[in-house]
This record gives sequence, structure tokens and C-alpha cells, in this order.
Amino acid sequence: MCFAHSATASDSLHVQAGVGPEAAQSFAQLADSGGLGAVEVPGSGTPETLAAPRGERILDGYGRVLHNRWNRDLEPAVTVRPGEEIQLLCRDALDIGDQARTLTPDGTMTLDLGRIHPLTGPVHIEGAEPGDILEVEVLDVSPLVDFGYTTVSPALGLFGTLRPESLAGLAPWLEASQLSDPSPGPVPSALPEGQPFGSGAAYVQLFHFERGQSNGYATFVGSDTGTRARIPIAPFLGIMGNAPMRKGMYRTFPPSFSGGMGGNIDVRQITPGSRLQLPVYAEGALFSAGDGHMAQGDGEISGTAIETLMSATLRFQVIKNTVICAPRAIVPAADPTQLRMSTDRAALGYYVTTGAGPDLMEDVKNAVRDMIDWLVTDQGISMHEAYALCSVAGDLKISELVDLPNWLVSMTLPRGIFEGAA
Repeated sequence: MCFAHSATASDSLHVQAGVGPEAAQSFAQLADSGGLGAVEVPGSGTPETLAAPRGERILDGYGRVLHNRWNRDLEPAVTVRPGEEIQLLCRDALDIGDQARTLTPDGTMTLDLGRIHPLTGPVHIEGAEPGDILEVEVLDVSPLVDFGYTTVSPALGLFGTLRPESLAGLAPWLEASQLSDPSPGPVPSALPEGQPFGSGAAYVQLFHFERGQSNGYATFVGSDTGTRARIPIAPFLGIMGNAPMRKGMYRTFPPSFSGGMGGNIDVRQITPGSRLQLPVYAEGALFSAGDGHMAQGDGEISGTAIETLMSATLRFQVIKNTVICAPRAIVPAADPTQLRMSTDRAALGYYVTTGAGPDLMEDVKNAVRDMIDWLVTDQGISMHEAYALCSVAGDLKISELVDLPNWLVSMTLPRGIFEGAA
């Protein structure tokens, strides 16, 4: 069975955005005049707002799914020359589009996970050959719509997991099922059939911003308590990668199955002004991208950031006869959030929690649990709201290794995101 194109599964669940006749005519006139150099792909469409400069070439992965698996045998959707700019239009990570506006927690349990990570590409870069480096310069990343979403699901994230937890029934507050209920213990109704080891009550949180907005804040109104917060945004693409070394069809994660060619790397620092370097394993590199995030904390702990439909303007260069084993990048800032925070909000400081011990994953869980507990106590928000905020604005770090075999993990979250914080 071919999974390269997955636009046929669960179509009834997905509401796709369209444009009216007047908008379509306007874009057609722009294309005829050379102002919108769209790359024609059968079945493609055009969103209502484009943030790219006039004259850029556009590859439309918004109007249809081009592919959502890595495969070195896919035909390129477009060919570009080194130094040439192109804009990629990308769907959201769960490929639910406008459905996110009305998606209920129960609805997240019926989404077709086979549709995860629709990608825009492949882009063939002239002159790129195996043994080279493809350098991707990020010129612009901007949302195509005015909303984004974060979900909590038993299939994703730090606490919602398909991984067996043999002690889950004995340890208090171990999994995401306990985030929905102030009393300890699992929530049986949250357990999906066929996932006996999965737990976690589903949850959806919307965020709002402006189309084309690439700085400032996204607004948060907690789905449970109505608490208001403003999340500093730093748009980026969670997935950027080249075709893999080996033949075959591969999911977008993990990123290093075939020589570190990129993939679902979710490095939030790769914002506009960055230069990402990826090893080339196939003729023309066959670059693809997607998974737009308006904001994300280091760790993306719930499994989703602020997911949205995104455009990205990129420029490619080829570094010949140079081999690297994994993605590298030069980025504008180690913490792009700090660049977005206003002086008065940044002056309110950060929450910091820690987890220590010989197991890094348990250390992470302990640091996050303590952060969620503190936010619930200090800000009066629900556990689900705290979990979502940790995913989009909380940063995990390995703070020290000197006490081996015990490591210390910390999580930070800016206090200034909350309205009324002082």
C-alpha cells in the first residue's frame, strides 16, 4: 500500500479552507503579471493571504497534501537553482486545518494519525549531490491563518504515551489521565480501545494571532478556567529535511533513522535569519518541510506546540564535497522568546523547577510535574492549561552532568506571559 499521498483518509473529519471567486481572480491576475510566480501542482490551491514578497516562486502544499512520508524515489514537485528564493505553503501538523477551531477533546481521539505531518516538497536543488551539504537560509516564516492549537492526547507527548508504564497504577500523578481530575487516579473513560497502556484525558487549547504575524504575541484564553496569557511568538518550521539515504517509505520521526538527514527536529531556534545545514543523500537533495509552529518551548512536552498553517520563504546553497552526520545551524538567538518579550514582561522573571536522578527521562517528568503543580497553585489555572503552556512556552535544559550518575534537568517558564502578573 502506498502512503506517499494520504489525502483520501478520513476526509469527512477535515475542513479545508478555500477562496472565493474574487480572490481567485486576483491571484490569477498577479500570476499573469509575474507578481506571484506560483509553481503549478495538480490539485493545488491558494490561501487568502500570502506573506512572501512579490515575485517569489511558490510551491503550494496548502491546497493539497503533496506527501507525508520520506521517500527518496518521490518525484520532485519543483526544481530551484542555488541562490533562488522559493516560498513553501504548508499545512498544519495534524492536517486538520479549519477543523481545529471547533475540535473537541473527544474529537482528538478520532483523528487519523496516518495524516500527521503533511509536507511541502520535494524541492530539487540543482547541483546538490550525495556527499554535499544543503544549506537552507530561512528568510521568512509567517502564518497563513489567524489561529493555532495545542492538543493533549494519550498518543503523544511526555505524559500521554503508548509506551507501557508498568508502575503507572502505583505511582501518583504519573500520566496525563490525572491532569483532568484534581483527585488522583486514572480516568477510565479517557482510555482509547486498543491502547491498554495509553492513558491521558484529551484536551484542546486554541491560540489567536494575525495572519502574516511574525512577531509579538499570541493570545491564550484557558479552555478550562478562562485565564488569559500572551505567548511570545517566534514562528518556525518543525520539519525540514532531505530525502533519506535508504530506499523505502519512512515516517517523519524520528529524524535520524537514515543518517541524520533532518526531519521532525522541532528546533525552535531555527527562525528567520537562520542557516540550517543538512547532509545530502539523494540527487538534488529533495528537500521538504512542514509542521509550522508559532511558539514552542524546548521539549514540546505535550507533543504539540502552537500548530498552524504556515508559509516559509527559503533560499538554498550547496556546499560541495563536505560531509556532516547530522543537522547543524547558525541561528539568531539561543532563546528567541527573549527577543520577543517586552522589557516590562521580561522583568517579571521566570519560574524554574528541577528534577534530579540517574534517569534523564524521569528527571524531565519530575521537573515538568513540579512546574505544572506550581502554575496551578500560583496562577489558579487547570492542570491541562498548565501542561499546554509548558509545551508552548516552557524550556527544558540539562543543567548539569557533574554529579554523575545523577543528572539535573531544569524547566523555565516566563512569568510575564500571564496577564496581571506582578
